[in-house]
Amino acid sequence: MTQAVRSVLAISDLGSGLERSERDYLTLTIRQGEHLAISGPSGCGKTSLLQVLAGLRPAVSGSFFWQGRPVDAESLSWWRQQFCYLPQQAVMGAEDIGEVLRIPWRLKAMTSTVPDNKQCQSVLEKLALPHPLSQPVAQLSGGEKQRLAIARAILMARPLWLLDEPTSALDPDSRDKVIALLSEQPLTMVSVSHDPVWLQACQYQHLMEANHG
Repeated sequence: MTQAVRSVLAISDLGSGLERSERDYLTLTIRQGEHLAISGPSGCGKTSLLQVLAGLRPAVSGSFFWQGRPVDAESLSWWRQQFCYLPQQAVMGAEDIGEVLRIPWRLKAMTSTVPDNKQCQSVLEKLALPHPLSQPVAQLSGGEKQRLAIARAILMARPLWLLDEPTSALDPDSRDKVIALLSEQPLTMVSVSHDPVWLQACQYQHLMEANHG
């Protein structure tokens, strides 16, 4: 008898205030390993809603729970230890690839063992980034930086990812590799995307309306 997959993220009537109407507020319960994509035209409030989930802006409506615990101002410190947030413009934070991959540990955002060179190279290879760890980040393309941010998140191994347009700088082959790799991870994900191939790989889609205001 297989054990039922439990719900981990419960969202109720959540809104950032930039939606066109209350109909765009988000209500959904997501189980472990499932993926919700927020989609819709530019300016409809997709990124703002993702930022509410990331604790980067206050909600004007609703609430959400992670593993049964409410996420609010008092629990933000705990909440930020539960997820990886990947904005559309990949944040590097260091000069070379190895330091970028390990910066969460250097900044004490992670308490697990710092990944060694072999672990770092392995995840880079899986994302078709065959570069030495000493290579300067300034030499990377936008798509390579986006994949490097994904590699770092894989090493962090947090259970939830919040991603904003994660394939925006990727060519189709790189995008397909990322989708395949992430599908193998035990990840719960909430993303913002307009990429039809990315959206097709999701279990749920929250479609927001154009904001004419």
